[in-house]
Amino acid sequence: MRARARRGGLKSGEARRKKKVVTALIAQYARETDTDLDPASLDVRPVKRPNLSGGSHDTDWRCPFCRHYNSTKRRSCAKCFRTPANGRWTRARLRERAAERRTQAILGELGL
Repeated sequence: MRARARRGGLKSGEARRKKKVVTALIAQYARETDTDLDPASLDVRPVKRPNLSGGSHDTDWRCPFCRHYNSTKRRSCAKCFRTPANGRWTRARLRERAAERRTQAILGELGL
């Protein structure tokens, strides 16, 4: 157990050292390019995603490659593991599009 605890400490120290090196490299680059390093602008925090558990499946998106429906929590398709390049058609948007097309078809038949 003690050996495992020591290893954990070494890993955290390693992360600290890597962060220090990265900060030094960024500072050196900023000096060379005459860029202002405001600490407030460098403070980058990960964006917290909303809790999407439960609810309807209106936000599920359809894979354009294999047509499998996936949760919005997934970035790539669960079936073919591909990621669509731009935008995802959700179930709600597909229903809207189908209703628009039905309306256009009726108007087309009536000649309007």
